[in-house]
Amino acid sequence: MLFLLKKYSFKSKIAFIFLLYESLKLSIQSLQKSKYGKGNKKKLSAVMHALNRASSIFNSDDKNKTNPETLKQISFRNVSTEEQIPRILDEFMDDFEKECLEKDNGNAKNYSLFSVTCYKIIRTLDSGKKRGLLSAHTLNRLNKMFVKHPVKYSKQAIRDPLGLVFVITELAIDIEKNLSIPYEFDQSILDQTMPLMQRYYVQYDDAVRKILEDFSNMPKFKLVIEIGEKHKELIEKFLDYGIAKLPLDTRIKKVKSILEKIIAEEVDAVALGYYENLKLTFSDQTLRPHLAKLAKGMPKTNRRFANTILEEVSAL
Repeated sequence: MLFLLKKYSFKSKIAFIFLLYESLKLSIQSLQKSKYGKGNKKKLSAVMHALNRASSIFNSDDKNKTNPETLKQISFRNVSTEEQIPRILDEFMDDFEKECLEKDNGNAKNYSLFSVTCYKIIRTLDSGKKRGLLSAHTLNRLNKMFVKHPVKYSKQAIRDPLGLVFVITELAIDIEKNLSIPYEFDQSILDQTMPLMQRYYVQYDDAVRKILEDFSNMPKFKLVIEIGEKHKELIEKFLDYGIAKLPLDTRIKKVKSILEKIIAEEVDAVALGYYENLKLTFSDQTLRPHLAKLAKGMPKTNRRFANTILEEVSAL
């Protein structure tokens, strides 16, 4: 008898966990119909749209077997209009951690969809301090999730991890815009971006341009966003962190290849892209002596721009 009770309790707990996300959506629908959601109808509609698009994270057969009337709803009776969106965001983040990450489903696709859903919820708020604080709160929660549940993706994967990096940059830009201070990334976030950044750096001689180009060409989850200078600054920061973690032999081989391409390139605008990639290594104290030695050994060219770069690198 005791065994049966334990078995039943375990199954009930699993079913309850699966239904947290459904409960959240049902609670928002009830809020939309009530007097408490009257001042947030447009925002709540946008939130529901975002949550519905995130349903694949929480797919489970168990939720389809349950009568919605049996779901326990979240009460917004004592939640002010201004705090409804932050409360929904926290509930959604809790649901993701319990229903997805604790079930070992922390792959890049789920993390990417989760993070963009959080960002869409945040974007329902007007610009200002509250929105900036919510963006910071989301990145802090992501940071803690990464510590306990690192992102999983194959070495060949690009789209989903790049989508996650894109949303991280958007949240950081939103923080600086609304709080007037740059966001300082914790190591765990940098560690999660590192494998992808290293792959871009090794495969492309103009990694910054390539990542920004891929940002521009990706669907961006139906968000209308212009890729600009702030994205470039953040990508350079991620690349700088990732490059320094590569084996020294790999770093030496790569900068040698970039220097050779700068010398051979006839178009200064293209050579500038290579130079921007090379500059990412200038702060690498271990690599700098090798980089300077390589530059000194390179032959002079008939192009002033290339020779200026060689002189600058030789003096490192």
